[in-house]
Amino acid sequence: MDSNYLQQQRFLLQKKVKRLNSCDHKLFHSLFVQFWGYLRGHSLYAGVLAKLAAEAPSYADEVDKTCKGEVYLWETELEAIQFDFRLLEYCAAQPLDGSRGPEVMIGHGIAGSSKFPEMLEGFRDTYLEPFYEYLDEALDGQAAALSLLLKYKRYVEWFERDEVRALVSKGERTVAKHMYAYLFDQGMEFHIEPQSISGEADLVAPELVLDAKLFDGDSSRHGKRYILNGVNQLLTYTRDFHQQVGYLIVYRTCPEDLQFSFARSDMLVPFMIIDGRILYFLVVDVCEYDASASKRGPLKAHVIDEDEVRTVIKQVLPASGSALFPVNPATSV
Repeated sequence: MDSNYLQQQRFLLQKKVKRLNSCDHKLFHSLFVQFWGYLRGHSLYAGVLAKLAAEAPSYADEVDKTCKGEVYLWETELEAIQFDFRLLEYCAAQPLDGSRGPEVMIGHGIAGSSKFPEMLEGFRDTYLEPFYEYLDEALDGQAAALSLLLKYKRYVEWFERDEVRALVSKGERTVAKHMYAYLFDQGMEFHIEPQSISGEADLVAPELVLDAKLFDGDSSRHGKRYILNGVNQLLTYTRDFHQQVGYLIVYRTCPEDLQFSFARSDMLVPFMIIDGRILYFLVVDVCEYDASASKRGPLKAHVIDEDEVRTVIKQVLPASGSALFPVNPATSV
Protein backbone atom coordinates (compact mmCIF):
# COMPACT_ATOMS: atom_id res chain seq x y z
CA MET A 1 0.00 0.00 0.00
CA ASP A 2 1.21 3.52 -0.75
CA SER A 3 3.50 4.60 2.10
CA ASN A 4 2.37 8.24 2.05
CA TYR A 5 -1.27 7.19 2.25
CA LEU A 6 -0.53 4.84 5.13
CA GLN A 7 1.38 7.54 6.96
CA GLN A 8 -1.55 9.91 6.59
CA GLN A 9 -4.03 7.33 7.86
CA ARG A 10 -1.80 6.47 10.80
CA PHE A 11 -1.62 10.15 11.71
CA LEU A 12 -5.41 10.51 11.59
CA LEU A 13 -5.89 7.36 13.68
CA GLN A 14 -3.33 8.57 16.20
CA LYS A 15 -5.17 11.90 16.53
CA LYS A 16 -8.48 10.20 17.22
CA VAL A 17 -6.97 7.86 19.82
CA LYS A 18 -5.15 10.78 21.44
CA ARG A 19 -8.48 12.54 21.80
CA LEU A 20 -9.92 9.46 23.51
CA ASN A 21 -6.92 9.29 25.82
CA SER A 22 -7.24 12.91 26.90
CA CYS A 23 -10.99 13.50 27.18
CA ASP A 24 -12.97 13.64 30.42
CA HIS A 25 -14.76 10.50 31.58
CA LYS A 26 -18.11 12.20 30.99
CA LEU A 27 -17.37 12.53 27.28
CA PHE A 28 -15.51 9.29 26.68
CA HIS A 29 -18.42 7.02 25.76
CA SER A 30 -19.81 9.45 23.20
CA LEU A 31 -16.39 9.94 21.62
CA PHE A 32 -15.74 6.21 21.60
CA VAL A 33 -19.02 5.53 19.77
CA GLN A 34 -17.94 8.11 17.19
CA PHE A 35 -14.50 6.49 16.95
CA TRP A 36 -15.98 3.04 16.35
CA GLY A 37 -18.26 4.45 13.68
CA TYR A 38 -15.22 5.98 11.99
CA LEU A 39 -13.46 2.61 11.93
CA ARG A 40 -16.49 0.82 10.50
CA GLY A 41 -16.98 3.44 7.82
CA HIS A 42 -13.35 3.55 6.68
CA SER A 43 -12.50 0.96 4.03
CA LEU A 44 -9.01 0.50 5.45
CA TYR A 45 -10.20 -0.41 8.95
CA ALA A 46 -13.59 -1.89 8.08
CA GLY A 47 -11.91 -4.91 6.55
CA VAL A 48 -9.84 -5.46 9.68
CA LEU A 49 -12.98 -5.30 11.84
CA ALA A 50 -14.85 -7.62 9.49
CA LYS A 51 -12.05 -10.17 9.69
CA LEU A 52 -12.15 -10.04 13.48
CA ALA A 53 -15.95 -10.34 13.43
CA ALA A 54 -15.64 -13.49 11.34
CA GLU A 55 -12.89 -15.16 13.31
CA ALA A 56 -13.45 -14.17 16.95
CA PRO A 57 -15.64 -16.25 19.28
CA SER A 58 -18.59 -14.34 20.71
CA TYR A 59 -17.13 -14.20 24.25
CA ALA A 60 -20.62 -13.18 25.39
CA ASP A 61 -20.24 -14.52 28.95
CA GLU A 62 -16.75 -13.07 29.34
CA VAL A 63 -17.88 -9.65 28.12
CA ASP A 64 -20.82 -9.68 30.52
CA LYS A 65 -18.62 -10.61 33.48
CA THR A 66 -15.97 -8.06 32.50
CA CYS A 67 -18.64 -5.37 32.63
CA LYS A 68 -19.28 -6.48 36.22
CA GLY A 69 -15.67 -6.14 37.27
CA GLU A 70 -14.01 -9.45 36.39
CA VAL A 71 -10.63 -9.50 34.63
CA TYR A 72 -9.61 -12.20 32.17
CA LEU A 73 -6.10 -13.28 31.28
CA TRP A 74 -5.33 -14.83 27.89
CA GLU A 75 -2.62 -17.25 26.84
CA THR A 76 -2.08 -15.82 23.35
CA GLU A 77 -2.10 -12.39 21.75
CA LEU A 78 -4.71 -13.60 19.28
CA GLU A 79 -7.14 -14.54 22.05
CA ALA A 80 -6.51 -11.24 23.79
CA ILE A 81 -7.15 -9.12 20.71
CA GLN A 82 -10.25 -11.11 19.73
CA PHE A 83 -11.71 -10.61 23.21
CA ASP A 84 -10.65 -6.96 23.08
CA PHE A 85 -12.57 -6.57 19.83
CA ARG A 86 -15.74 -8.15 21.25
CA LEU A 87 -15.57 -5.97 24.36
CA LEU A 88 -15.06 -2.76 22.40
CA GLU A 89 -17.78 -3.80 19.96
CA TYR A 90 -20.15 -4.21 22.92
CA CYS A 91 -19.21 -0.83 24.37
CA ALA A 92 -19.78 0.94 21.07
CA ALA A 93 -23.26 -0.57 20.80
CA GLN A 94 -24.44 0.87 24.13
CA PRO A 95 -26.83 3.84 23.89
CA LEU A 96 -25.96 7.46 24.49
CA ASP A 97 -28.44 8.05 27.28
CA GLY A 98 -26.52 10.60 29.32
CA SER A 99 -24.76 8.04 31.47
CA ARG A 100 -21.03 7.43 31.54
CA GLY A 101 -21.27 4.27 29.45
CA PRO A 102 -19.78 0.88 30.36
CA GLU A 103 -16.11 1.80 29.87
CA VAL A 104 -15.65 3.40 33.28
CA MET A 105 -17.08 0.45 35.20
CA ILE A 106 -15.05 -2.00 33.10
CA GLY A 107 -11.95 -0.05 34.09
CA HIS A 108 -12.89 -0.35 37.75
CA GLY A 109 -12.00 -4.04 37.68
CA ILE A 110 -8.55 -3.12 36.38
CA ALA A 111 -7.74 -0.02 38.42
CA GLY A 112 -9.30 -1.11 41.70
CA SER A 113 -10.17 2.52 42.32
CA SER A 114 -13.44 4.35 42.86
CA LYS A 115 -12.17 7.49 41.14
CA PHE A 116 -13.66 7.83 37.68
CA PRO A 117 -10.52 9.17 35.95
CA GLU A 118 -8.44 6.27 37.29
CA MET A 119 -11.11 3.74 36.36
CA LEU A 120 -11.22 5.07 32.81
CA GLU A 121 -7.44 5.00 32.61
CA GLY A 122 -7.56 1.30 33.45
CA PHE A 123 -9.90 0.75 30.51
CA ARG A 124 -7.71 2.76 28.17
CA ASP A 125 -4.48 1.00 29.14
CA THR A 126 -5.93 -2.51 29.07
CA TYR A 127 -8.28 -2.44 26.09
CA LEU A 128 -8.08 0.73 23.99
CA GLU A 129 -4.29 0.98 23.60
CA PRO A 130 -3.72 -2.69 22.64
CA PHE A 131 -6.47 -2.45 20.05
CA TYR A 132 -5.00 0.74 18.63
CA GLU A 133 -1.61 -0.99 18.34
CA TYR A 134 -3.26 -3.94 16.60
CA LEU A 135 -4.92 -1.65 14.05
CA ASP A 136 -1.65 0.12 13.39
CA GLU A 137 0.20 -3.16 12.82
CA ALA A 138 -2.63 -4.56 10.68
CA LEU A 139 -2.17 -1.80 8.13
CA ASP A 140 1.08 -3.43 7.03
CA GLY A 141 -0.04 -7.05 7.33
CA GLN A 142 -2.37 -9.48 5.62
CA ALA A 143 -5.14 -8.41 7.99
CA ALA A 144 -5.42 -5.43 5.63
CA ALA A 145 -6.19 -7.69 2.64
CA LEU A 146 -9.93 -7.48 3.21
CA SER A 147 -9.64 -3.73 3.65
CA LEU A 148 -7.87 -3.44 0.30
CA LEU A 149 -10.57 -5.49 -1.38
CA LEU A 150 -13.29 -3.30 0.14
CA LYS A 151 -11.42 -0.26 -1.08
CA TYR A 152 -11.14 -1.83 -4.54
CA LYS A 153 -14.90 -2.49 -4.61
CA ARG A 154 -15.63 1.16 -3.84
CA TYR A 155 -12.98 2.38 -6.28
CA VAL A 156 -14.56 0.43 -9.14
CA GLU A 157 -18.16 1.33 -8.29
CA TRP A 158 -17.36 5.02 -7.88
CA PHE A 159 -14.71 5.69 -10.52
CA GLU A 160 -14.03 2.71 -12.82
CA ARG A 161 -17.45 1.18 -13.45
CA ASP A 162 -17.52 1.85 -17.21
CA GLU A 163 -13.92 0.73 -17.71
CA VAL A 164 -14.38 -2.52 -15.82
CA ARG A 165 -17.71 -3.26 -17.51
CA ALA A 166 -15.97 -2.92 -20.87
CA LEU A 167 -13.55 -5.64 -19.79
CA VAL A 168 -16.33 -8.08 -18.93
CA SER A 169 -16.98 -8.91 -22.59
CA LYS A 170 -13.38 -10.09 -22.87
CA GLY A 171 -13.85 -12.71 -20.20
CA GLU A 172 -13.48 -13.40 -16.52
CA ARG A 173 -9.70 -13.45 -16.39
CA THR A 174 -9.41 -10.17 -18.26
CA VAL A 175 -11.64 -8.30 -15.83
CA ALA A 176 -9.85 -9.95 -12.90
CA LYS A 177 -6.54 -8.52 -14.10
CA HIS A 178 -7.92 -5.07 -13.31
CA MET A 179 -8.13 -6.15 -9.68
CA TYR A 180 -4.64 -7.65 -9.74
CA ALA A 181 -3.22 -4.39 -11.04
CA TYR A 182 -4.97 -2.46 -8.27
CA LEU A 183 -3.75 -4.78 -5.51
CA PHE A 184 -0.23 -4.77 -6.92
CA ASP A 185 -0.28 -0.97 -7.03
CA GLN A 186 -1.31 -0.99 -3.36
CA GLY A 187 1.80 -2.99 -2.48
CA MET A 188 0.39 -6.51 -2.14
CA GLU A 189 2.80 -9.27 -3.11
CA PHE A 190 1.27 -12.27 -4.84
CA HIS A 191 1.50 -14.81 -7.64
CA ILE A 192 -1.15 -15.05 -10.34
CA GLU A 193 -2.64 -18.43 -11.24
CA PRO A 194 -0.26 -20.88 -9.58
CA GLN A 195 -1.01 -24.49 -10.39
CA SER A 196 -2.77 -26.59 -7.78
CA ILE A 197 -3.86 -30.19 -7.95
CA SER A 198 -7.43 -28.95 -8.50
CA GLY A 199 -6.73 -26.35 -11.17
CA GLU A 200 -5.68 -22.72 -10.94
CA ALA A 201 -6.57 -20.15 -8.30
CA ASP A 202 -6.71 -16.60 -9.65
CA LEU A 203 -4.44 -15.12 -7.00
CA VAL A 204 -2.44 -16.50 -4.08
CA ALA A 205 -0.48 -14.48 -1.53
CA PRO A 206 0.65 -15.25 2.03
CA GLU A 207 -2.54 -16.06 3.96
CA LEU A 208 -4.61 -15.15 0.90
CA VAL A 209 -6.36 -17.19 -1.78
CA LEU A 210 -8.57 -15.17 -4.10
CA ASP A 211 -10.86 -16.11 -6.99
CA ALA A 212 -12.93 -13.87 -9.28
CA LYS A 213 -16.26 -14.70 -10.95
CA LEU A 214 -18.82 -12.99 -13.19
CA PHE A 215 -22.52 -12.91 -12.31
CA ASP A 216 -25.11 -11.92 -14.92
CA GLY A 217 -28.23 -13.41 -13.33
CA ASP A 218 -28.67 -15.85 -16.23
CA SER A 219 -29.17 -19.33 -14.83
CA SER A 220 -27.84 -20.87 -18.03
CA ARG A 221 -24.54 -19.01 -17.85
CA HIS A 222 -23.19 -17.02 -14.92
CA GLY A 223 -26.08 -17.40 -12.51
CA LYS A 224 -26.44 -18.62 -8.93
CA ARG A 225 -25.27 -22.13 -9.71
CA TYR A 226 -22.13 -20.76 -11.29
CA ILE A 227 -21.36 -18.76 -8.13
CA LEU A 228 -22.09 -21.76 -5.91
CA ASN A 229 -19.65 -23.83 -7.93
CA GLY A 230 -17.19 -20.97 -7.49
CA VAL A 231 -17.55 -21.25 -3.70
CA ASN A 232 -16.69 -24.93 -3.88
CA GLN A 233 -13.75 -24.14 -6.16
CA LEU A 234 -12.45 -21.50 -3.76
CA LEU A 235 -12.74 -23.90 -0.81
CA THR A 236 -10.78 -26.48 -2.77
CA TYR A 237 -8.03 -23.96 -3.49
CA THR A 238 -7.71 -23.07 0.19
CA ARG A 239 -7.19 -26.76 0.94
CA ASP A 240 -4.67 -27.20 -1.87
CA PHE A 241 -2.62 -24.19 -0.75
CA HIS A 242 -3.04 -24.94 2.98
CA GLN A 243 -4.68 -21.60 3.72
CA GLN A 244 -7.40 -20.79 6.24
CA VAL A 245 -8.91 -17.81 4.41
CA GLY A 246 -10.29 -17.37 0.89
CA TYR A 247 -11.95 -14.48 -0.96
CA LEU A 248 -14.51 -14.68 -3.76
CA ILE A 249 -14.90 -11.45 -5.74
CA VAL A 250 -18.05 -11.39 -7.88
CA TYR A 251 -18.50 -8.85 -10.67
CA ARG A 252 -22.24 -8.28 -11.06
CA THR A 253 -23.41 -7.15 -14.50
CA CYS A 254 -27.19 -7.50 -14.07
CA PRO A 255 -29.51 -4.90 -12.47
CA GLU A 256 -30.66 -7.37 -9.81
CA ASP A 257 -28.54 -7.50 -6.68
CA LEU A 258 -26.66 -10.59 -5.52
CA GLN A 259 -27.00 -11.13 -1.79
CA PHE A 260 -25.49 -13.70 0.56
CA SER A 261 -27.88 -14.49 3.40
CA PHE A 262 -25.55 -15.98 6.01
CA ALA A 263 -26.20 -16.23 9.74
CA ARG A 264 -22.71 -15.07 10.70
CA SER A 265 -22.37 -12.32 8.10
CA ASP A 266 -20.85 -9.02 9.07
CA MET A 267 -22.90 -6.13 7.70
CA LEU A 268 -20.00 -5.07 5.46
CA VAL A 269 -18.63 -8.39 4.23
CA PRO A 270 -20.63 -11.64 4.12
CA PHE A 271 -18.65 -14.70 5.15
CA MET A 272 -19.05 -18.38 5.90
CA ILE A 273 -16.93 -20.82 7.86
CA ILE A 274 -16.70 -24.06 5.91
CA ASP A 275 -14.56 -27.05 6.78
CA GLY A 276 -12.72 -24.89 9.32
CA ARG A 277 -11.92 -22.22 6.71
CA ILE A 278 -13.27 -18.68 6.37
CA LEU A 279 -14.57 -17.60 2.96
CA TYR A 280 -15.42 -13.94 2.31
CA PHE A 281 -17.72 -12.73 -0.47
CA LEU A 282 -17.58 -9.29 -2.09
CA VAL A 283 -19.88 -8.23 -4.93
CA VAL A 284 -18.64 -5.47 -7.24
CA ASP A 285 -21.48 -3.72 -9.08
CA VAL A 286 -20.48 -2.96 -12.69
CA CYS A 287 -24.01 -3.02 -14.14
CA GLU A 288 -25.06 -0.49 -16.80
CA TYR A 289 -28.44 0.67 -15.51
CA ASP A 290 -31.16 1.97 -17.81
CA ALA A 291 -32.37 4.52 -15.28
CA SER A 292 -31.07 6.50 -12.32
CA ALA A 293 -31.34 5.03 -8.84
CA SER A 294 -34.41 7.13 -8.03
CA LYS A 295 -36.32 5.74 -11.03
CA ARG A 296 -35.46 2.04 -10.86
CA GLY A 297 -38.14 1.00 -8.41
CA PRO A 298 -37.64 -1.62 -5.69
CA LEU A 299 -34.35 -3.47 -5.93
CA LYS A 300 -34.74 -7.13 -6.85
CA ALA A 301 -32.18 -9.63 -5.67
CA HIS A 302 -30.78 -13.09 -6.24
CA VAL A 303 -30.16 -14.58 -2.80
CA ILE A 304 -27.71 -17.34 -1.91
CA ASP A 305 -28.21 -18.82 1.54
CA GLU A 306 -26.18 -21.20 3.68
CA ASP A 307 -28.29 -24.24 2.83
CA GLU A 308 -27.55 -23.82 -0.87
CA VAL A 309 -23.83 -23.58 -0.17
CA ARG A 310 -23.94 -26.62 2.13
CA THR A 311 -25.68 -28.66 -0.55
CA VAL A 312 -22.97 -27.96 -3.11
CA ILE A 313 -20.11 -28.49 -0.65
CA LYS A 314 -21.50 -31.80 0.66
CA GLN A 315 -21.57 -33.16 -2.87
CA VAL A 316 -17.78 -32.86 -3.08
CA LEU A 317 -16.72 -33.10 0.57
CA PRO A 318 -13.64 -35.33 0.93
CA ALA A 319 -14.22 -38.82 2.25
CA SER A 320 -12.20 -37.92 5.35
CA GLY A 321 -15.39 -36.35 6.67
CA SER A 322 -13.99 -33.21 8.29
CA ALA A 323 -16.67 -31.10 9.94
CA LEU A 324 -18.37 -28.64 7.62
CA PHE A 325 -19.30 -26.12 10.26
CA PRO A 326 -17.32 -26.45 13.51
CA VAL A 327 -19.11 -25.48 16.68
CA ASN A 328 -16.27 -23.14 17.63
CA PRO A 329 -14.74 -22.17 14.27
CA ALA A 330 -12.42 -19.51 15.65
CA THR A 331 -10.23 -22.11 17.34
CA SER A 332 -9.36 -23.58 13.97
CA VAL A 333 -8.15 -20.32 12.46
